[in-house]
Amino acid sequence: MGALATIDTVETYRDNAAKRIKELMVTWTANTLALGRELVEAEETFPVNPKRPYERPGFLRWAIKTTGLSKGHITNLIQIYQKFGGRAREPRMSSQVMKILSRNLVPETARLEAISRSEKGERLSSADAKKIAKAHKLPTPKEANQQAKEEGTPVLASDGYIYFGTDPGRAKEGEDRRTMVYGVRKALDTLGHIRLTGRQFLDYAMPHQLWTAEEQHVIKDALKWLQGLSEAWEARE
Repeated sequence: MGALATIDTVETYRDNAAKRIKELMVTWTANTLALGRELVEAEETFPVNPKRPYERPGFLRWAIKTTGLSKGHITNLIQIYQKFGGRAREPRMSSQVMKILSRNLVPETARLEAISRSEKGERLSSADAKKIAKAHKLPTPKEANQQAKEEGTPVLASDGYIYFGTDPGRAKEGEDRRTMVYGVRKALDTLGHIRLTGRQFLDYAMPHQLWTAEEQHVIKDALKWLQGLSEAWEARE
C-alpha cells in the first residue's frame, strides 16, 4: 500500500480493509483471491520483526479477530493468492482446487495445467487437482540427481535445489557449499535490515539468548571476517 504517513492512516486503512473483508466473506467461494489480496495488503501495514524479517507481529491476531477464521484458514487464503493472484485473468477454479494446487511442494507447471484446462471449460474437482499435483510432483533429491545423470540435463528437486547428476561425494560438496553461502547471505540480510543499534539489540534480547563468556569471541571473529569479505568484494574484478 506504499508509505504510511501516520498511525491514524494505518488504523483507517485496517478498519476499511476489515469492512471489505467482511463484505467479501458473504460470498466466500467467489471471492477467494480477493480475500487473499486484502489479507496480504493488510499484512504489509504491520511492522517486520527485526529478529525474524519474515514475521509481522500483530497481523495474525488482527486477521483472526477481523475474519473469525482460524490461523490455518488465513494462511491458506494468503498462500492461494500468492500462487494464483496477479495473473492476467482470474482462474476459474474453486477455492478447494486452488488450495490443493497452492501447496509449497506443488510446482508452477501443475498450476499452469489446471489454469489451461479450466479456461477450456473443464470444471476441475478436488480429485482432479490431486491428480494434476501428483503428475507434476518433483523428484526427491536422490531421484533428481539420478535423472540428471541419465538425461544429461539439470533437474529441479522437491527440496528446491537443482541437481546436475554428480556423484554422491560431489553432490554433498555442492550441498555444503549452498548451505554455507546461503547461510551467510541470510545472516547478512538479517543484519542489514535490523533497525536497532548494538546497545538496543542487547537490551532487546533476553539474557539467555545472548552469548556466554566462552562464546563471546564470535562477535569479534565475525567482525574480522566481514571486514575481509568487504575488502574482497570491493577488490573483485
